Amino acid sequence: MSSPYPYTKYTYIFYLKDQKPRKIPQNLRNLAEKFKNSLNPNFIDILARETGFSKRKSKLKPHLFFESLMFAHHLGKSFSLMDLCSDLMEEFGLEITKQAIDDRFNDRAVLFFRRILDRLLSAEFNASNDFEGLLSRFNRVRIKDSTKFPLPKAFAHKYRGNGGGGNGGGSDNCESLISVQYEYDMLSGETIDLRLTDGLKNDLSDSRDFTDDICENDLFIRDLGYCSLPYLEKIAGGGAFFLNRLPAKTVVYAAEDGCEPMDFRKLYALMNKRKLSHMELDVLVGKKAKLPCRLVIMPVDNATYEKRIRKATEKGKHYRYKVSQEYRAKSRLNFFITNVDKKDLNTEKIREVYTLRWQLELLFKVWKSQAKIDQIKEMKIERFECQLYSKLIWLLLNWRIFKWMGNELYKRERILCSIWKFYKYATRLAQKLRMALKDLVQMEKILIKVLKIAPREFKLEKKKGKLSQNQTFTHLT
Repeated sequence: MSSPYPYTKYTYIFYLKDQKPRKIPQNLRNLAEKFKNSLNPNFIDILARETGFSKRKSKLKPHLFFESLMFAHHLGKSFSLMDLCSDLMEEFGLEITKQAIDDRFNDRAVLFFRRILDRLLSAEFNASNDFEGLLSRFNRVRIKDSTKFPLPKAFAHKYRGNGGGGNGGGSDNCESLISVQYEYDMLSGETIDLRLTDGLKNDLSDSRDFTDDICENDLFIRDLGYCSLPYLEKIAGGGAFFLNRLPAKTVVYAAEDGCEPMDFRKLYALMNKRKLSHMELDVLVGKKAKLPCRLVIMPVDNATYEKRIRKATEKGKHYRYKVSQEYRAKSRLNFFITNVDKKDLNTEKIREVYTLRWQLELLFKVWKSQAKIDQIKEMKIERFECQLYSKLIWLLLNWRIFKWMGNELYKRERILCSIWKFYKYATRLAQKLRMALKDLVQMEKILIKVLKIAPREFKLEKKKGKLSQNQTFTHLT
């Protein structure tokens, strides 16, 4: 099996406990240098002046303020202004009052933290793609999804929710709601987009507003919520490819006539009668657009069907309508649409490739459990935004380490790493990483240690009869 990760040369040697010599990748120093350069204190202070966050000399330099806030990610709701004051005193010997700190959180501070995040996003860490498998046909494999969580209702003027039930419990009925939109390239690990929006901006409108950087031969894999005909047309028109679930209300015509909408009840009856595991048809999608696509149909199990009907029935009671027979028939099937040629992506691989999207759902769970991005108490809204941006920066830094480590470990030992296990370790390692960002040698030592302990500490355990997203990705590349 070929490696799904970029090839690198090796120059250094280190030893494990068994004293077997292991080579250290030459790109380790390159990674350490990029970390140091991306968060260089002098450059951060320049960003502070450019954004207006820093207008005069102060004992609390912008890079110190940023560092203290970024490495307080793990405290969640319990994080207070006094904690920040204590950290500044302990780490830098700066005695500053809570009020003076609170005054620093303003719209210019939010812009300052956003610019630091933008700088980290624009830095290329793992730019080379050396794939030989199925996905090598594509320039980038772009996975996008969003995660939402409720906020204190005091934030509702900026981050609107979809109800009036306060901010307790779930996110379905709260006055204030935030959405984090995240997109990255599955091949290189590079983050393409990371933004905060209010909870009422749904994935469909985001898909319409932020699909401008289409490159030829990109493959877009997105959740059902992002899929619309204008979105699909835009991708196809840009010489790129899409793989999506088909929205329930989309009209589909058989490609040979394009006149009568397809009857999915008949299709389900046919598949059930012949006991087909899947079916593929050439179709035209949309009443007006009639976009040529491949439609791949797969039956779902009874539990999935019953869950869909139960959810639709509850919604129907709320809005006073009955679930149609057409919808019931569609609920028994999964529909995937793509414009990728069959020779590049055969029918059997369609669902397997689509499941790569689920890695983002796992990543969001890690964000909430390890960085506690959803644990918010009422505070000044600018302080909340600065804290959230600083947490996202910390998460992104460790994502770079995880992707690099995973690349190297797979090439050496064909071992895959658990993102969950790694981020738990990263939380414990936070203080050492904080020191290492200022010292190239220390950063190299941390990366060497991470690589040494990875086979033991981060190994992805196999699940009986089920491939993880990492295993799926490796299989496909």
